Amino acid sequence: MDKKVIGDVIQAFLKYVLPFLVAYVLNILMSKFVSKERLRGKLHLIFLKGIIMAMFWVIAALTALSGIPAFSKTWETAIASSGIAAVVLGLAAQSTLANVFSGIALSASRSRPFDIGDRVKIDSFDPGYVENITLRHTVVKTYQNEILYIPNSTVGSSVIVNYTQERSFSYPIEVSVAYGTDMEKAMGIMAEAIDSHPMHFGPRPTVLCRSCDDSGVTLRALVTTRDYKDNPVTCSDCRVEVMKRFAEAGIEIPYNKLVVYKGNE
Repeated sequence: MDKKVIGDVIQAFLKYVLPFLVAYVLNILMSKFVSKERLRGKLHLIFLKGIIMAMFWVIAALTALSGIPAFSKTWETAIASSGIAAVVLGLAAQSTLANVFSGIALSASRSRPFDIGDRVKIDSFDPGYVENITLRHTVVKTYQNEILYIPNSTVGSSVIVNYTQERSFSYPIEVSVAYGTDMEKAMGIMAEAIDSHPMHFGPRPTVLCRSCDDSGVTLRALVTTRDYKDNPVTCSDCRVEVMKRFAEAGIEIPYNKLVVYKGNE
């Protein structure tokens, strides 16, 4: 092969391919050494990582374009027109920039509503665990293994419930008893049934009279567990145990009854 052809191929490789290859390698190295595990709970660093990785590709593209004669002054043009480009990009990508700035605001705040790994409920979306947060969206994985990609602008303007910032999680259970029941006895049985559950966390629960309904009195108590994931099963177990103990103690749980009269009866 002609040496001139080989030289042209090498020169083209160095001008147009090498910048992108270097950017690719730098992105791999950054992803390897600055992994998601190391950035857990450091959302501002996650954003910084994303911006730096994006800049690698921008620099590679500008470097490659500068090798083309028609774009030989790419760097000078890019710098000179940066103001105009910023205005044009701002108008063309308002939603994208809104997501970026919302994400930065969420991550930079000292009182940020969540960290990676937290279980949250964002607005009307199903609750789930925060898997990642990027320049554009927040990734949440639900219990049904659904992956939600929620735009950061939506997250920033939503009501967020964080289930993991506290040491425990509580959820109320309610059981009705018939009128005429010894309330102190029923409340004691309900509190003991909840307190004796192995997953119950904290002091003995307080049972309150929530309401006096048409057919009975509704009792309410909080079931507290260390982990939110344990709470649904614990609540279910406690309801079953309360009904079992009420039956043993002769305490009636009222329910609607349908009486059918036949003929002249």
